[in-house]
Amino acid sequence: MRVQLIRSGAITVVLIAAAAPARADDQFVAKTQLYVDNDHTTVVSPLLRISKDAWTGGTLGASFVADIVSSASVDVVTNATKRMTDFRREGTASLSQKISDTTLSASYIYSQENDYQSHNAHVGLAQDLLQKNTNLSIGYTLSVNTVGRSGDPNFARSLMVHDVEAAWTQNLGPKTIAQLSGSFQYDSGYQASPYRFVRIEGGEDFKVPETDPNERMRVAAVAAINRHVGKDSALQADYRFYIDDWGIVAHTVQARLLVNFGAATFRLRGRFYYQGDASFFQPHYLQLQSYVTSDRELSNFWAVLGGPKLDVKLPYSGGSAVLEAKVDVFYYEYLDFAWLADRLGANLSVGLTMNY
Repeated sequence: MRVQLIRSGAITVVLIAAAAPARADDQFVAKTQLYVDNDHTTVVSPLLRISKDAWTGGTLGASFVADIVSSASVDVVTNATKRMTDFRREGTASLSQKISDTTLSASYIYSQENDYQSHNAHVGLAQDLLQKNTNLSIGYTLSVNTVGRSGDPNFARSLMVHDVEAAWTQNLGPKTIAQLSGSFQYDSGYQASPYRFVRIEGGEDFKVPETDPNERMRVAAVAAINRHVGKDSALQADYRFYIDDWGIVAHTVQARLLVNFGAATFRLRGRFYYQGDASFFQPHYLQLQSYVTSDRELSNFWAVLGGPKLDVKLPYSGGSAVLEAKVDVFYYEYLDFAWLADRLGANLSVGLTMNY
């Protein structure tokens, strides 16, 4: 059973890729993340990632991440289950090739849990122009998914996702970088939860399986800016607009401050998200209709997230090593979801990155 976390794609904001210099070293990353909330959900996520400059202009990468989930959330207990546990694992292989001012990239991601399997293939192209002051990029991702139901070997539904993204990154001067990006996503197949049931309250109460439309088109656009201020500081800000044909319209505003203190970099960020509900979402259904859902992520809600991150460079003769620690606290308020008024929680992580 999939658990919706703060890292939901609906509220992910594109960062300015050109803000960081290109890396030409081999790299190893080890990180552990912890998610907790007051809806009785805990997720521990260890991550390992490695990349290597295998030949001139060519980089190979691989990563593995696991999610160890324990939940007694509203989604779980309202479906006659006291608590659920799950183990999700995800492996990634990637390749990039730089040819003059052009970078080609490709990756494959495979993830599996007890009731969900996903294959994802991505190809991308990035082009530097005007003495590297302009960068244009485009990418396409195909995701082929099989949705199952724990304890029911005969239940299998397919979901296919096509995603196209494009970005324009522009150097506006020695201290400012701006970016405009957009994405179009088309989902086709089973998009409901096989565990979620919806109560019909007209007359004699009864429950029916959740039913969502089989198709969904999503469009998002992001405007972002990165400004160097003072001696060793930077301000970053972005705004994201999202709309889909299920009737959801969403807005995300985010700001970050980065300050360098010798071997340490301190980052403070804040994010605000607001969305309206899907056209077929109702807090209470009085009669059966074509589409019914009790998915809180399709309701009208707002969310805030914020917290600090600290990166510290460590002495390392073979290259560079950075130790990081991050704490993000989030709060959701559901404006018309009958079974949960709000959600409070945190994302915490510690990690080590080594370039050698």
